[in-house]
Amino acid sequence: MNSIRHAILLGISLIVAGGVIFFIKTLSLGYPVAPGVMTSVWDFEIYLDFEGQNDPARIEVYLPAGDVARTFPQEQFYNGPFGLSLSTERETRNRKAIWTYRYPSNRKVLRYTAQTAGETLSTPLPTAFRNSEPEPEGFEEDAIRRQAFIVWTGDLRRRSADDLSYVDLAIAEIFKPRDQGELYADELAVLLDGPGNLRRLELATETLRAAGVPARIANGVFLSESRRRVDLKHWLEYHMEGEDFRFFPEGPQNRFFTIWYGSRDLVSASGVEDISVQLALQERSNSAVDLVQQNGSHRWGGLEHIFTFSDLPLTTQLVYKVLITIPVGITILVFLRQFIGVKTLGTFMPVLIGIAFRETALLNGLILFSVLIGLGLALRFYLERLQLLLVPRLAVVVIFIVMLMAGITIALTNSNQAIGLSISLFPIVILTMTIERMSIVWEETSAGEAIKQGMGSLGVAAVTYLAMTNDFVEYWMYQFPELLLVLMGLCVLMGRYTGLRLSELWRFRELSK
Repeated sequence: MNSIRHAILLGISLIVAGGVIFFIKTLSLGYPVAPGVMTSVWDFEIYLDFEGQNDPARIEVYLPAGDVARTFPQEQFYNGPFGLSLSTERETRNRKAIWTYRYPSNRKVLRYTAQTAGETLSTPLPTAFRNSEPEPEGFEEDAIRRQAFIVWTGDLRRRSADDLSYVDLAIAEIFKPRDQGELYADELAVLLDGPGNLRRLELATETLRAAGVPARIANGVFLSESRRRVDLKHWLEYHMEGEDFRFFPEGPQNRFFTIWYGSRDLVSASGVEDISVQLALQERSNSAVDLVQQNGSHRWGGLEHIFTFSDLPLTTQLVYKVLITIPVGITILVFLRQFIGVKTLGTFMPVLIGIAFRETALLNGLILFSVLIGLGLALRFYLERLQLLLVPRLAVVVIFIVMLMAGITIALTNSNQAIGLSISLFPIVILTMTIERMSIVWEETSAGEAIKQGMGSLGVAAVTYLAMTNDFVEYWMYQFPELLLVLMGLCVLMGRYTGLRLSELWRFRELSK
């Protein structure tokens, strides 16, 4: 393989690798592609208020289930004098908090708080639930109910074409209002021996399981508005033919929050009396990026923790927020030199000057840079007459630049000019080497060429500064460091370009006539 094909293959491979990781993070992991994207986060609270009886107390409360793919970054327990233990039910995977106390007296309060973005209809059901084989629940203890169930489900089979239509028909008949004279009204009246949607959901679950469809009752709250008292809601979840389904008796819901599964009560208590349970919701905005990172998804083997800076110490993160944008400036510099033909003083010096402009702003930086370079050149030409060696001459220029910067800073600060505080951050060595390089070009070619390269350096520095301080660039490079592979691939491909530059086409334009 020759060098051209090798370079092209390497460049394309780097671009594809970086692009694939980028699209995984945005499309699968949910990273927003624009900075400042906010999302709604809900503060959820379970508040328990009860009276102690001076007897051993045990209070069990179901906690938000942890087996669904959703954002659930924080939870806190307020136990007071009570002991706390957590348990997980093997069959349902429900989580439960168990508070205990030997002899509680007077009024006591327990609280549980959490943050969540909730779930939507697109939130997948757990793989373990999808692959489960439900065991049909019979009615052996009640012959009348067993017979009614057999008659009703047998007719459903005859009136349906497949499992999907069977389930749809069963749910429709269970939840729709009916008259006494309707077909199989007596059977359903026997099966629905209790009021409310919960008994209907229990029947729907039994019917689906009898048909071999994984089904369960989910209990939680609807995330619609902030309220001090939120009612518990119940809905049906089932999986069939490779798809997840949720049925809400109150109608479709955009966003909801699952707490536990099954038909048991949220709270069970012994040794206390007059217990009051209150659920509360409060909506607030939070950064979408923080929410994705706190979610800690491992669908891609922890990829989001490999290509991210969020796990680093805060001071290190702040350093990389600036450092990670430098390759963008370098890529722009390569393009300007390779395709436009812009001449600069040094190879990457304009990019470093652009970094210095971050502290002074662009206009102020251009003015200060021009003043310092002009005065430094004057000193450099004076030192030429003394015929000093290179290193001592550079040392004198460095000292002179420091003196200039100190003098300008003091003068501007005393005159209440904020720019004086940022000039001290100018890279002294870069200024010194720029002066030295510009003076050499001045002597070896001409003053016009030196000024031309100096103006080119300032122009490239301004362009790279605008690129490196752009909000989108800063966000993309910091949140998606895999884009460094894309920039590297672009530089490899541009490195194989050997054609005419735009400036050369303009220079030799007469030859094309």
